[in-house]
Amino acid sequence: MKLYTHALSPFSAKVRVALAEKGVRADEERLPITRTAIVRKPKELLDANPRGQVPTLVEGDLVLYDSTVILEWLEERFPSPSLLPASVDDRARARLLEDDADWLMTTAIADLLAEVHRKTDPATRDTAKIAAASEAIRREYDRLEGVLADGREYLCGPFGIPDVASYLPVSFAAFYGVSPGETHPRLAAWLARMAARPSVAHETRSMTEALRALPG
Repeated sequence: MKLYTHALSPFSAKVRVALAEKGVRADEERLPITRTAIVRKPKELLDANPRGQVPTLVEGDLVLYDSTVILEWLEERFPSPSLLPASVDDRARARLLEDDADWLMTTAIADLLAEVHRKTDPATRDTAKIAAASEAIRREYDRLEGVLADGREYLCGPFGIPDVASYLPVSFAAFYGVSPGETHPRLAAWLARMAARPSVAHETRSMTEALRALPG
């Protein structure tokens, strides 16, 4: 099994954490990156996946891309430990939470990163765009706080895919200055639980080291 990723791809990170949780080994090829883009994509990746996106998983003649599709396949191919709830309704809720997290990552979080991560000179940043992204992120924090309001430790009961998917945008936002606030105590506690989980802690360290290694 081969997995094409890059070090700071949140969607690749979802798959890496799931593989670690399931104890499944994949030969990982991390593509070289700058602060703004992938430097080059190998021919083997482009031949396998015409979109050229990461993550892409290759297992024999099977080629999968899109993190959600890959996670679904991993769940069916390696069902233990399960990263989705048992009941049909709860599994649907879990999938929707994952989709909401991906939407946040590709909208408000992407806008925040475009200004704060990609523009190293604060004077060049669009403060209005940052403010709008921050407001959208905090609205999502409000919603997740509501999901956790009944005292559950994780978003769908047991730890699983919706937690991994949601951790990435929340932790990215927090790293770039938009942390859960005083009105989000349950979300902050969930974030701490997630950060302490070995698979997540390893991924966080790896991504932080990769970020520090980027050229200015």
